Amino acid sequence: MKKLTRNWPLVWALALLCLLLLPDGQARAAGKTVLVLPFQVNAGPEMPNAAQDVPQQIVDQLSAQGLKPIPMSRARSIFAAEGGVIDLAKARKLGKAAGADLVIYGNFNQLGGGFSMDTRLVPVDGGRAAPAAFERSSLLDLGACAAELAGQAAASLGGSPAPAASASVELGATATEQAGQGRTARLVPMGSASNAIGDIQIRGLKVMDPDVILMRLTLRKGDTPSADAINEEVKRIWEMGYFNDVQAFMEGPVLVFSVSEKPRIDNIIVEGNKEIDTDDVLAAMGTKSGNVLNEQLIADDLQKINELYRKDGYYLAKSSYRLDPRNDGRSAVLVITVDEGSKLYITEVAINGLHKIKRGDLDPYMALKTRGIFSWFTGSGVLKEEYLERDTNAIAAFGLSQGFVDIQVAAPEVEYKEDGIHVIFTVNEGPQYKVRDVKFLGDVISEEKDMLKIVEMDNWRDDNGYFSVSVMQEDSKRLTNYYADQGYAFAEVDTRLLKVADSDTPQVDVGYQISKKQKIFIRRLTVDGNVKTRDNVILREMRLGDGDMYEGAKLRRSTERLNRLRYFTAVDTELVPTGKEDEVDLKIKVKEDNTGAVMGGIGYSTYYDVGLSASIMERNLFGRGYWLQLAGFFSWRRTSGTLSFTNPRVYDTNLSVANDLYYMHDYWDNFTKDTAGDNIRFSYPIGEYSSVGIGYRLERYKLYDIEEDTTPYISDYIGDNWTSAVSVSLNRDTTDARDRPTRGTISRIWAEYGGGGLGGTDNFIKAVADWQGFLSFNPQNTFHLRLRLGGVFENSDKRVPVFERFWLGGMDTIRGYSYSDLSPRDNNYTYDNQIGGDRMGIANLEYIWTFEKELGLALVPFVDAGFNIDSRTMGKELDKYLVASAGLELRWRSPMGDLRIAYGVPLVKDYDNERETGRVEFSMGQFF
Repeated sequence: MKKLTRNWPLVWALALLCLLLLPDGQARAAGKTVLVLPFQVNAGPEMPNAAQDVPQQIVDQLSAQGLKPIPMSRARSIFAAEGGVIDLAKARKLGKAAGADLVIYGNFNQLGGGFSMDTRLVPVDGGRAAPAAFERSSLLDLGACAAELAGQAAASLGGSPAPAASASVELGATATEQAGQGRTARLVPMGSASNAIGDIQIRGLKVMDPDVILMRLTLRKGDTPSADAINEEVKRIWEMGYFNDVQAFMEGPVLVFSVSEKPRIDNIIVEGNKEIDTDDVLAAMGTKSGNVLNEQLIADDLQKINELYRKDGYYLAKSSYRLDPRNDGRSAVLVITVDEGSKLYITEVAINGLHKIKRGDLDPYMALKTRGIFSWFTGSGVLKEEYLERDTNAIAAFGLSQGFVDIQVAAPEVEYKEDGIHVIFTVNEGPQYKVRDVKFLGDVISEEKDMLKIVEMDNWRDDNGYFSVSVMQEDSKRLTNYYADQGYAFAEVDTRLLKVADSDTPQVDVGYQISKKQKIFIRRLTVDGNVKTRDNVILREMRLGDGDMYEGAKLRRSTERLNRLRYFTAVDTELVPTGKEDEVDLKIKVKEDNTGAVMGGIGYSTYYDVGLSASIMERNLFGRGYWLQLAGFFSWRRTSGTLSFTNPRVYDTNLSVANDLYYMHDYWDNFTKDTAGDNIRFSYPIGEYSSVGIGYRLERYKLYDIEEDTTPYISDYIGDNWTSAVSVSLNRDTTDARDRPTRGTISRIWAEYGGGGLGGTDNFIKAVADWQGFLSFNPQNTFHLRLRLGGVFENSDKRVPVFERFWLGGMDTIRGYSYSDLSPRDNNYTYDNQIGGDRMGIANLEYIWTFEKELGLALVPFVDAGFNIDSRTMGKELDKYLVASAGLELRWRSPMGDLRIAYGVPLVKDYDNERETGRVEFSMGQFF
């Protein structure tokens, strides 16, 4: 040790000399780590293991360049865990996980006796990826291409390709043995060594093509190898896994490799598989019939088979193999034996270490769930390994939202037992911190009292006391939006959390550090991604224009308006720098949806019974935003057809016009009605969320097959009649979505006047007020309240016909009752005297629990109430006619369309003084 210490100056001098002698780029690249992923391969039977052989050659050449390639065994494990198609983002992700500086991936295609190879060199640090493509006429050139690719890798890492080394050491006389599975790979010196290799030959092959071996070798004709160099080639051949014995010797200038092949696999048989088809098992394997036996490849195949079963819930499945030799001894049958075991479901999700946090409070946030009543449908109860990390983070996030700043959640333990899968999380809560003070730092543009109105942390502190990271994060968004509304598009809000040291109880101060940056103006609006939809259709929905100051609220409203068009699957905005600090271009990026649909459906209602519907629709005709639909409906009570057209923005103004042409054949209990008509409507916005409308309806209808002794509400209209009616409406919609709102309100007041000075045989005035409100604690839990009030009034001495009066009962009004249950009667007539109501009121209260958001599955407990009376015969004592029901509805946004199944139970007797036990209704639409 003392001698070594005395020679330190010499050691350092030698090290420095080595660095000086190395090319500068080589020194910089040396030691850098490279991950080579398995290639996508299309190769013939002469290259049975090309997916591993091709990247292995690249790995060998990378080592020759002084780089540190990750072993292919580990690379295959990393690749298998990720799965799927590799792209730049995924390559960088895998490279970071492996601790690599560079990732190489690509594909290899055999072209007869040659090949093509397309690769990507991807810097993990985010630098520009470099493509490298090769095409050669001989498989023997693969080694040279691999060497060239390795040189490019070294150069991309700051080095330069290392020159090919040469040596003139004579072949020694000592044999080198490589042990493996009781067999040997031997280098046997024979004859005299030559200064250069005149030829390389492979002997002993019966099945494989010699080129498969030759392209693995690094030695070439003209090289002057040493014994060590030849021994390394023996090792490379041995590591291919196809041979029982490998020997190398020289015959004059000829380097000979003599091999003994393992048996060829004539056939592959799978035994013991019942739950997974044999074809699926064989497709997952890399080993194919006609390949030479490779134990390493078969071991990988067994892992793939086990993984195939794991994905289907058979976590205890085990697979093994045996070889049944043929009589000739040169081939064998590969038999894969599978012990499937039982399919396992999650039987326990335990969270240990909880003290203050209640276990039940965590359930709504957990993705891993035990098997339940709907598991056959939703897929819950099956272990998805990606959910393990998700739920670990979910537990920690919930703890942070409850003030447990120091919470720690260990990686979960997963135990596979005969009774199922047990998932165990271990938690260390730590103390629960309270909030002492809320402060604003940096560029504060309003007084503190006004800033406190923007954030919620002070209110949360007063109501709950403890700290919540989710409230702090939402406050950061609120402040960012507030500053964006003032024109500071690039404002940044950092959150600060400081533990109070001089407090008897755990406390924190919450701070918001604000940097407002420059106030921004918009130079120009541009549109990107629209192929069908015209630019003006998109730009007319924007609430920001060229030259405007940037306002976050207007941008958010613009995005909301574009989404409500339902033309796009995605709407994004991007601020593009223009070279000026206070000016940007606003790019609207859209991804167009399929706006045309052919639909069919089946439904049931208390009036129509079972009905079939079909329609063909286009919501964005010619890319101009026009809406066109042809629809038909058929049940034993109604046959109808409707042609509808809407232009939502006439000449890009705010005026909307729509027109409906329709025909209906209705079969009522005591008459038949044929109707043909036209309805034209105009609408114009007033403000951002409201609009006014006016319409005119003209229709000709005929009543016939009227029973004798029928009420005048029907008999007065026997024969041909005309309806001429004008309508007006006032609408306001502040909801966040058209289809399934979670917040906001919808208000509508609508009135229609028929007859009088407009002509026609129908004389009436109808008015309806409709209000809906939505309140959500989160997107999965929504309260919905709907209130409706309506009246029909006579504007002449003629009765209002029954089909202009109100009919309640069924899916969209009061569930649990039929329309006939809640219809007033004309008691002067005994035959089917139901006439509908002229005054009605409805209240619907629903709790919408979306328990499977991805599938659109929701359970909706509901309570409905209302009345439907005839003011002439039933008076004003509404309490006598109030009815109510309660029940449960299932809603599913299925691939076939929206499905609703409701079961309502009447709580009050109907107008016939009867009460049914309950009523089931459903409706469903199908998209083709």
